[in-house]
Amino acid sequence: MKRLFLIAALVLVQVMAVMAQGPTSRVNADKVKMYRQPDPKGEVMRLLNPEDEIIVMREQNRQWTLVQIDGEGGYVLTSYLKAKKGKKVTAAKLSQDGTKSARL
Repeated sequence: MKRLFLIAALVLVQVMAVMAQGPTSRVNADKVKMYRQPDPKGEVMRLLNPEDEIIVMREQNRQWTLVQIDGEGGYVLTSYLKAKKGKKVTAAKLSQDGTKSARL
């Protein structure tokens, strides 16, 4: 019985670790600079490509976002990150005149 609880706890820890990672994103241009500090005159840590998968940690402010790639943290201009897609509006949620209903 103790083994069962130990195994369940280990599996739960692994699941929580995977879920704790932030949402992934990509950059929308070639050779986007990732800085050590949120300052365009600061040290450039690496250049990012659209193929690189980035973990978004948090937004520093409207201009800078803290990201992580390959275990390295750095700052990227928010305008270079791809915007998250919004929820799609289905035909059932549209009123007869084609506008969104108030129930959304």
